[in-house]
Amino acid sequence: HVFRVSSRIGLVRNAHTPLAAELQLSANIPSGLIHKAHHWLILHGRYICTARKPSCDSCGVSAFCKYFAESQKKKDKDVFKQKLKGA
Repeated sequence: HVFRVSSRIGLVRNAHTPLAAELQLSANIPSGLIHKAHHWLILHGRYICTARKPSCDSCGVSAFCKYFAESQKKKDKDVFKQKLKGA
């Protein structure tokens, strides 16, 4: 969950392996919070940011999430295309 969620949210950049993600996270998270952050990311990935269908509407970090921003742009683009077809 940690690798997938941290990449999806945008906490790590260009991390193609779990080790690369771990190194980036540990460089940016205070050492006293690493253990808690690990569990937060696991639980967030298990219950909110699931692999197949993330619950972005009930997510507390959607305002900062890279995936949410990209999905909103796609939705806006699709709505715009639908309006052009109907016009």
